[in-house]
Amino acid sequence: TGPNMGGKSTVLRQTCICIIMAQLGCMVPATKCRLSPVDRIFTRIGASDNILQGQSTFFVELSETSTILHEATPHSLVILDELGRGTSTFDGVAIASSVVQKLAEDLGCRTMFATHYHSLVDEFSSHPNVSMANMACKVAEESEVNRNDENFDADSNVMFLYKLHGGPCSKSYGLNVARLARLPPDVLNTARAKSKQFEAAMVSVAKESLLAAILRLAEEIKEKGLNPTLEKKYQTLLGQARSVLGKEK
Repeated sequence: TGPNMGGKSTVLRQTCICIIMAQLGCMVPATKCRLSPVDRIFTRIGASDNILQGQSTFFVELSETSTILHEATPHSLVILDELGRGTSTFDGVAIASSVVQKLAEDLGCRTMFATHYHSLVDEFSSHPNVSMANMACKVAEESEVNRNDENFDADSNVMFLYKLHGGPCSKSYGLNVARLARLPPDVLNTARAKSKQFEAAMVSVAKESLLAAILRLAEEIKEKGLNPTLEKKYQTLLGQARSVLGKEK
């Protein structure tokens, strides 16, 4: 995870290039390099359609993903960049979640998966075969100068550090890119207000959904006892709770 334009796609691409260089016997930009040989590199990156064949951008995206799921082996390297963005949020998250599960539990190949779906991060935060990383950034702090500016938003003033750190990033800071792209100030201000409304609404819905899921899990544990399947559900809910409620709660 990480901010828009923070360097996620670059890390994915350069990893593939380093693998190729290492297996050719070339030097790689690292102090030390140790790896198991890779049989094939599969990529699902970028966005383009194929109009002549009647294929939409989303179809091309899923077609490339299908190739990965059918042909990758445990010795392959897979990179996927923002899978599921070409359709509705719910369908996109559902497809991305299913693909991550297939890669992590069935194929078992080395994979780098970049996403802005933070619910996906919550779902797999405790998965034993998944680890989190983010492209670091520095968010502007409130000061005496901007404290009284009603249009100031720290999330719209982000400095990219271009360093890969452990753990997830909680936001994508899309408004910062909108500012860099020089969208009109009135559009930015409206978007900022809408973003806060959407976030508040989503947190409220997430809390209700989380509570219902916890109650259902409690009933299952009461009936069946704590087995490995329910333990996995518990760990998933714990990750979601930390995201929605905050780690201190």
